[in-house]
Amino acid sequence: MALKQTDRKPPVAESHRVAVDERARRMPSRPKGAIMTEGAIPEVRGERALREGELDRLGFGEVAGRIADAITDRASSDGLVIGLDGEWGSGKSSLLTLIEGELGRRSEEDRPTIINFRPWLVGNRDALLTSLFSELAEKIAKVNVARGDATAETKLKAKRAAKTVRAFARALGRAGDFVEVAGELWAPAKHGGRLLKGIRSWTEKGKEDETTDLAALKERIKVDLKELGHRFIVTVDDVDRLEPAEVIEVLRLVRSVADFPNVIYILCYDVDRLAEAIENGADIEEGERFLEKIVQLTVMVPKPEPFELRQWFADDLAPLIGPLSDDAEERLKMVIDQEGGNQLRTPRSVVRTLDSIRFFWPAMRAEQIDVADLVWLQLVKDGAPALYRWAETYVASVAATSFGTATVTETTIASREKGLVEVVGEGLLDDIMYRNFLSEILPGLEARLADGDEPPVRIHRDVDAHIRQSAIAARRLASPDHYRMYFGLIGPSHAVTQQGFDLFWTAVDDGPEAAASVLLDLHGQQALGNLRKSDVLFERLRGMDEIMWTPARARSVLLALGQMMDEAERRTPRDRNISTGFDRAERLVPILLRQLDLSERGATIDALFGKGDALGWLTTLLRRETFAQGRYGDRKRANSEWYLTPEELDRVSEMMIARYKTLSLDILASYRRPISMLFAWSQAGDPEGPRSLLAEAAATDAGLIKVLDTLTSGIESSDRGRHTVLKKENVEPFLDFAGARERLEAIAKGDDTELATAANRLIGAADDAKYW
Repeated sequence: MALKQTDRKPPVAESHRVAVDERARRMPSRPKGAIMTEGAIPEVRGERALREGELDRLGFGEVAGRIADAITDRASSDGLVIGLDGEWGSGKSSLLTLIEGELGRRSEEDRPTIINFRPWLVGNRDALLTSLFSELAEKIAKVNVARGDATAETKLKAKRAAKTVRAFARALGRAGDFVEVAGELWAPAKHGGRLLKGIRSWTEKGKEDETTDLAALKERIKVDLKELGHRFIVTVDDVDRLEPAEVIEVLRLVRSVADFPNVIYILCYDVDRLAEAIENGADIEEGERFLEKIVQLTVMVPKPEPFELRQWFADDLAPLIGPLSDDAEERLKMVIDQEGGNQLRTPRSVVRTLDSIRFFWPAMRAEQIDVADLVWLQLVKDGAPALYRWAETYVASVAATSFGTATVTETTIASREKGLVEVVGEGLLDDIMYRNFLSEILPGLEARLADGDEPPVRIHRDVDAHIRQSAIAARRLASPDHYRMYFGLIGPSHAVTQQGFDLFWTAVDDGPEAAASVLLDLHGQQALGNLRKSDVLFERLRGMDEIMWTPARARSVLLALGQMMDEAERRTPRDRNISTGFDRAERLVPILLRQLDLSERGATIDALFGKGDALGWLTTLLRRETFAQGRYGDRKRANSEWYLTPEELDRVSEMMIARYKTLSLDILASYRRPISMLFAWSQAGDPEGPRSLLAEAAATDAGLIKVLDTLTSGIESSDRGRHTVLKKENVEPFLDFAGARERLEAIAKGDDTELATAANRLIGAADDAKYW
């Protein structure tokens, strides 16, 4: 396959694109110019026969020449019916076209007249009977003109033969429901009627000539055609595509006149399908035996070699897609060899798949999607539609699970694995090369490495973030951001568009404020379920190869997160997601910190924790490190999992404690997670700080109500939905819980109705907390 290599620039500019490994970054962009020729639009060929002068891909020309020789030199002058037998899509129509072309190149003396009879274009049974003979009569009348023979004798013979055939056609048209031809009953599927003999024949002038029955007219035609001495070829293509009743009509017509001298019929069909139609239409058991009485000679359409079909496909594909990198070309070759060998079984399958690519590629090449994946999908779409639908469901499910918005049960996995075996075929999946081939295309598909009793493939396996990001960068079918383009010509609604990525990187280069603004804008765009597009971006950035980061970009993104994360949370409705935007942004922090040298790292950490507006999000980072380094609790982690050094954590703790000390109760309560902030303050080394703040605020009854409201938390239950509880473990570290409860009970009995109502509410919240 002649697919050229190119040295074009990578499709992902370093300043504006998420990229991954060196291989992905070296991948050249898809050409935005020519297909075939510059600016040309590929023409969808359609399922049509080969046209005169078009390239004969399968060498049918030589076969057609031999058949034409046999028809010219050795076919009986008493009439003949030839069957051209081949399965659907095998190229029968193209072979027939080539045969007609070969016959047309014979010398004037040997060149026959070709009549293309197409019965499915005829509206009714009577028209079917007359159409053939009317056209035959017309061709007979033109024989002397075509041959350049203007002798009186030839003109007379042609005129007489044409006249007789027209008379026969008119007689058939008047025959009604039952016609007897040459002693055989012609019985179309109509009710009643009587045997019509003595049908009047009419001359061209419409004057009554004589009374002649059909049998006599037929004998006269035989004499006239024999004397004329010119051969006629009647071709009937796609006989097996007719309705069963129509098939019987056409075959009876051919059988009744098959012995006309110098008239040869070529019928094209798939014998199995035609036999089935005969059995249904004539209510008989052996359709092939019926056909044998009509067709005297069968020519089998040669089956092309599988490698010929793949080479044809590759040759026509190359100019459509343009030049490729070495890696892309190798994967495309594998697709053609592996899946092409399975799906390209007939010439029609080659044409259909090429047409699919011609149709979809112009709309998709600008998106720079992966050609090999597209070709694989079009091959299975046309050759194995059940596998196409399976892949569509599976890839969409993998995309959803990659964001944590969906889970797949073991039952579903088992069912889908069984479904894959059914649509692919157990025998094919036993081939280790094909299993490995599929695992390279479909995400989370793990191939069995050796023969054994285990299932041939496992699906929905964990996809490494680096592999996923590689698929995203190359816009492959396995990319959760791009898979929908392969199935619906559009990217998934949750994906951040390339324009969105470009805008983000431009903003990052402009500084933290610009980056924060773009992130807030993306946060305002819904992705999947409760996911925002900022969540999608965070996931993509986390999987990005670190060589794409610069210290300046890492600093800009860190400071942007420190500015906007609290505001993003305030704009988000409370949800039940275990993984939140806070968590996704947090997982970026160690990646970004690793990009900074010591001087930049210290200054960035100081700016982030000392001045960042997102005090709530920064609090989650502080608590995470406090526990990870074992300064509080029993969840100490390995040093390799620490985000900060111990010295950095000391400095961060000091800065955050200083900031907490400036908070009033009203400001603290305005954050989405005030309890977390109080615990972070205490656990960072200043347990007296939050106690003093709350004790001072709770000095009055109204202040106690406000403090306890700040310490409530929301929970979800199946029967009550979201409701508020006041947990002892959230109060006790900062206030005497028992004393606070006594004060609430006293307030509830007091004269201040508003405070009493609030106290009763909090007492109920405390009681509810006992059950959770």
